Amino acid sequence: MKKLIALITLLALCCTACVALAETDADLVAARSYLRAMYKDSPETTVVDYQLVAVVNIGGVEYPIHWSVDTDAVKIIVNDNKTVTIDVNEKSPVEVVYVLTGTISNAAGETQTVSFTHNVPAVATTGVLYVENPEVGVPYKFALNQNNLGSTLYLTGEMSGNYLATSASILEAVDVYLEETEGGYYIYFMVGESKKYVNITTYTKDDGSLKNTQKIEDAPSVPYTWDAERGTMVADLGDLGQYYLGTYNTYNTISTSNVSYISDVTKIGASQFPAGFAVMVPEKVEAPEVGKAYVFALQQNGLAEPAMLYLTGEMSGNYLATSAYLSDAAPVYVEATEGGYYLYCLKDGVKAYINITTYTKDDGSLKNTQKIEAAPSVPYTWDAERCTFVADLGEVGQFYIGTYNTYTTMSTSNVSYISDITKIGVSQFPAGLYDVQLPNE
Repeated sequence: MKKLIALITLLALCCTACVALAETDADLVAARSYLRAMYKDSPETTVVDYQLVAVVNIGGVEYPIHWSVDTDAVKIIVNDNKTVTIDVNEKSPVEVVYVLTGTISNAAGETQTVSFTHNVPAVATTGVLYVENPEVGVPYKFALNQNNLGSTLYLTGEMSGNYLATSASILEAVDVYLEETEGGYYIYFMVGESKKYVNITTYTKDDGSLKNTQKIEDAPSVPYTWDAERGTMVADLGDLGQYYLGTYNTYNTISTSNVSYISDVTKIGASQFPAGFAVMVPEKVEAPEVGKAYVFALQQNGLAEPAMLYLTGEMSGNYLATSAYLSDAAPVYVEATEGGYYLYCLKDGVKAYINITTYTKDDGSLKNTQKIEAAPSVPYTWDAERCTFVADLGEVGQFYIGTYNTYTTMSTSNVSYISDITKIGVSQFPAGLYDVQLPNE
């Protein structure tokens, strides 16, 4: 009987211990679930440093979190017993994919883990590149990346109601400049010979109070200072607060917002999109896509300063006209056809085909030429090695479009001139497609 009582007592003690353990495990699992809920919707791509909590509170009990990563390319900095900073390399030459793991522990040493996969993109060398320290007198695009839509918006130099108008096409963007002044800078662009200033300023409401606003005006108002950490300009309106220009959510205009909205830098690119100063470095296309908007261009290294020449969609005499300014370029598309492709530029919704064709000389022989016409002629094939299009004119030969020496127009040349690829970029400059992130038709 005594043995039976002892056995029952032992079983009771074991059950009590199991219940206590179950309660502890439940709290730990709750802590894990709470932590996962906090960060499960965080952006997968992490382009700047960000903070995480180092402790969660469940039922009045604090559970510490140990954060770890599976690569040396990302660092974890312990700020205090409440937060840590995840230090990413914003200028990584290659993409870094990493698994971030939070290990939650209780007083008994038991643990639960939660993991998140993130990536740090390789630093861009082409496309829209934002400058860290904009300079006075240098032309930039005033732009923002609207990551929730996957688009970039550019200041056009116009108003849209009370707001600053934008476009998703860099071809419609104005060049903006910084002008140094006491206490900071002004932002302006040119209309002919006149400066137009992009101002953060105030207006008086019906009740007599002041309200922040944005305007394009003939004279500057409040100077800006440069916030290097957030990559944007800030204007101090005194009692009204400090403001920057940008947008949020899915709005496609630029307006003023209080800097408190971006005091948490993790919101930049996630829900708040401050505008900064950018340059466009076109990306040469190695495999063109049908229906995608490009510009047709070449890099003329033979000039004192290597320049991009962009097809404008116009003729210059018998040749294809170009401009050194991206804003003058015409969007160019690839159209599939039997035997290859046609190229056309699009202006005001009308197709104009870029043709390599022939004409008859006085002696009755055929000669190659180039034209912009309402209908296509000879199809092109894509030369992937030389990143250019080639048209076969039969007995006349095979030809590409480009230039040579320091000529600033595009014309046809025999492919024999670029059979030696070492001449490309030295004396021969075949034109190709470049991606400048244009919206498609």
